[in-house]
Amino acid sequence: MSMLTLSLVALMLAGFGTTIIDRPLELPPPRTVHLVATEEMKFDITEIKAQAGETLRIVLRAKGTLPKTVMAHNFVLLKAGTDAQAFVNASATARATGFIAPAVSAEVLASTPLAGAGETVQVTFTVPSKPGRYDFVCSFPGHFASGMRGVLTVR
Repeated sequence: MSMLTLSLVALMLAGFGTTIIDRPLELPPPRTVHLVATEEMKFDITEIKAQAGETLRIVLRAKGTLPKTVMAHNFVLLKAGTDAQAFVNASATARATGFIAPAVSAEVLASTPLAGAGETVQVTFTVPSKPGRYDFVCSFPGHFASGMRGVLTVR
């Protein structure tokens, strides 16, 4: 092989390397989990399993007929070790902030807005990198006490 041929092959390979390196990486789409919240104050799913660091989208659909002012639902994922009962107690009068009290908002990893009957809301977030159990709740007054809660298990 001549020196000119080798030089051209080297330039072509260098060009391909640059093109591949400069091309942006495409991230996988988030994994979607569909939750239904009912007027019985329950989530239809109470355990979500996830891989540390994955991107997760929670889509919450509120099922029922009552007006939003008396029956609404949200999904609130709390930091590991957060006292969920203390969180919802502190948030019970925080209507202006979607029943997430500013005093305890630092305990929230991800949350949806409130959804009334027939509405759908969602949140997309990166699952914590630390394996463990993370509580999720509906912070609308009375819902946690009625059992509207679950756990995100991170592996």
